[in-house]
Amino acid sequence: MLPVEESISSINRNDILKLGVSAGLNASDLSEKSDKLSVQSRSVKSVDDETSSLLMIESGNMAKEKWKSDCVNIRSNGKNEQTKRENAEHRLSILSIVYNPTAHPTSYLNTLINMLKGNVGCGILAMGDAFKNGGLFLSPILTCIIGIICVYNQHVLVQCSKSVKEKLKLQHNPQFAETVELSFQSGPQRFQSYSVFFRNSVNSFIVITQLGFCCVYILFVSKSIQQVLSWYNIQLDVHVSILISMVPIMISSLIRSLKFIARLSAVANICMLVGLVVILYYCTIDLPPLSSRSAIAHWTTIPLFFGTSIFSFEGISLVLPLEQEMKKPKQFSTPFGVLNVGMVIVTSFIVLTGFMGYLKFGDAVRGSLTLNLPEEFLLSKVVISSMMFGIICTYTLQFYVPVEILWPKVEQKFGPFRSPLLWETGLRVILVLITFIAADVIPHLSLFISMMGAVASTFLALIFPPLCHMAVTSADDGGNGYGVFSWRLVMNCVTLVLGALGFVTGTYASVYEIIGAFQKVVVTAAAVTNSTSVNNYTTALEAH
Repeated sequence: MLPVEESISSINRNDILKLGVSAGLNASDLSEKSDKLSVQSRSVKSVDDETSSLLMIESGNMAKEKWKSDCVNIRSNGKNEQTKRENAEHRLSILSIVYNPTAHPTSYLNTLINMLKGNVGCGILAMGDAFKNGGLFLSPILTCIIGIICVYNQHVLVQCSKSVKEKLKLQHNPQFAETVELSFQSGPQRFQSYSVFFRNSVNSFIVITQLGFCCVYILFVSKSIQQVLSWYNIQLDVHVSILISMVPIMISSLIRSLKFIARLSAVANICMLVGLVVILYYCTIDLPPLSSRSAIAHWTTIPLFFGTSIFSFEGISLVLPLEQEMKKPKQFSTPFGVLNVGMVIVTSFIVLTGFMGYLKFGDAVRGSLTLNLPEEFLLSKVVISSMMFGIICTYTLQFYVPVEILWPKVEQKFGPFRSPLLWETGLRVILVLITFIAADVIPHLSLFISMMGAVASTFLALIFPPLCHMAVTSADDGGNGYGVFSWRLVMNCVTLVLGALGFVTGTYASVYEIIGAFQKVVVTAAAVTNSTSVNNYTTALEAH
């Protein structure tokens, strides 16, 4: 076993998570601990368990070999030893997929494919409904503008990560939350006191966003179950279909092996891609004239368009890991690099899907284009079934992220536990129930997508990156890094204003529409009750 001061030099944080979220390690604490260790020449045995485990995680092969020996050498002489063995096996299962020295560096093409997989998800199927709220000709323009701003912010995030790494001479590549924290720590005095707050804010919004994705997936699966069963003359209430969908999703959420989850994700990607291609093909059949659709929607529905479109650009958390895993990271941010080329393809897919979906179905377009597929279409059942399976698998992957963020905090606050596996399983069950309750309370797919985009995705994609850039640039050269005529500062301010405006108006419009949808349900139920009462009264009179 190498001493800690030797292992620190080989730390590589981006090996711990490929899902685009921060591992939550405070870099300043790590730096302070490493300085003390180098002076006192202490070994791993004298370091607290949490710090040593983090160091082992980030030292790659050393950790892998260490945990292999843990799995072999630990004997089950009691509950504590059994717990240690299970934890060692779990950490080893994570490393087996996360750290692979031979497969770690990715080529330009592989990184591009990973970027497309990370951005093309459930949100793209809702773009038909988004175009209904924006208009057939206004929506493509607004989508391209939002796409350009998102790409700019992704470039800003990459630049900030490199800046803080060079400035603080870090041996690892900081991820999203740590980049935000270190940007404020290394910024002007007025920014430094907010560094921990913003790190926690990023992690909180990542958890909210990922659980929001899970809620959307639940609604997608439940609506699809309703649709398929209706073709067999079986009418289900939406709450019942949500309850039915809980069974496979709950089982999949208990999977702890990231290696197995990655395999499910590969299957999910194939299902989603095949389904999307078939849906686009169906949307090209018997198209109505362009004049039959609204060119520009009413201004009151445009905030709903904004929330859904921001939700569809869901891959900002993947930007830093993808860039750091490349064989030639410089190919990521060049004019024809992975980021620009990938986002052009993603934006084109989003515009094409939204345009064709709204043109084909008009105002009848649903929160997911799969819900508009008719029974008589030959491939409808195959497409819906395959996409349901793909979404369930994707739920497992998205659900892994908030668990990895929240579990260490739960363990730190309430631990140590005699049965960590039991407690982690309890946490997973609670989080799944929370997503199901949220989906059951708001069983409107399109409105839920719009609200999650306005509330959480806006902060991650439009608010945090420009704030980081302003903090780092102000600290580095007195603001001279903003370019000619301070165009970068202007772009940051425009992005912040757009993000704030989109957050306020999008959240308000989504909540307003959700309340309106509930009121319609109440009015309809009251009307049905009154109609039943009148019919019963009439029947009673006729009987007399």
